Amino acid sequence: MNPRADRHATGPVLAPAPDSARIPQRPAARHSTGWALAMLGITALWGWTYVVVQDAVVLLPVPAFLAYRFLGAAAFVGLFHYRDLARMTAREVAGGAVAGGVLFAAYALQTAGLQDTTVSNAAFITGLAVVFTPLLWALAYRTPPRPRRTAGAVLALAGLALLTLKGLSVNRGDALMLGCALAFTVQNVVLARIGPGARTGLLTVVQLTTVGLCGLLWSLVTGTLAAPATSGVWVALAVTALPGSALAFFVKTKAFATSSPGRIALIMAMEPVFAGLSGYWFAGETFTAVNLSGAGLVVSAILLAESGKRADAAG
Repeated sequence: MNPRADRHATGPVLAPAPDSARIPQRPAARHSTGWALAMLGITALWGWTYVVVQDAVVLLPVPAFLAYRFLGAAAFVGLFHYRDLARMTAREVAGGAVAGGVLFAAYALQTAGLQDTTVSNAAFITGLAVVFTPLLWALAYRTPPRPRRTAGAVLALAGLALLTLKGLSVNRGDALMLGCALAFTVQNVVLARIGPGARTGLLTVVQLTTVGLCGLLWSLVTGTLAAPATSGVWVALAVTALPGSALAFFVKTKAFATSSPGRIALIMAMEPVFAGLSGYWFAGETFTAVNLSGAGLVVSAILLAESGKRADAAG
């Protein structure tokens, strides 16, 4: 629909129902599918960078790593949108700051939680965002999720359990990882709410800058600000800052603006699958038959949800 044509329309304009007016409108299905596929590619990239980041943070403290990574990414995205920076709307500034703030909280909780829990528990608990995201969206907008997408989320959660868990014992680290999952959930819903009415590039710049500044403040308070010491750390920063953050969070912001949050959260469940494959190929980690079964369930969950979407469109 052309907004300019709306202003010159001569017929009566009917106000939308109160509930429907609160739900952000999404672009056409073909456009949203393209960004959803791009998000699948980003999850593959993030899965591969697990190995890169794991090696880098041994040599550079996490707060400093986050500061360099996200401020570098913000500067890179800002180069392409510098003409519009002075004309950012309050919606873009506030929405980006909130999304960036909860994103930083997710990373901080994840870092703290990993000190007191296993990587497998952390991956599984973080994956709870697959279920939390459509639930929070449904609560916020009183729109029950589609049955197939709900079934897909539950199936994906079972797959994540088989893929990642080697035993589950609840401790302080697990509680912190639960907070991390909730923070990622809030960020997903904020992007889905703010994205359709904001410019993606500017929203991305504000998010990345917020995370980078919080990381810088964290490193200054804890006295962990240090310069990258080796070429390997510089390579890790370049990979995670440019494709892993600048490109990745631009795509994520656009994907949540053009598709339902439950759909994109389900696609992001593929990240542990790609991380497991990356560990198998590049770090010599084992990938058992149970892990393969879990990966298969995650893929099946996405196919189930997507088949439901096509059925709805055909009906």
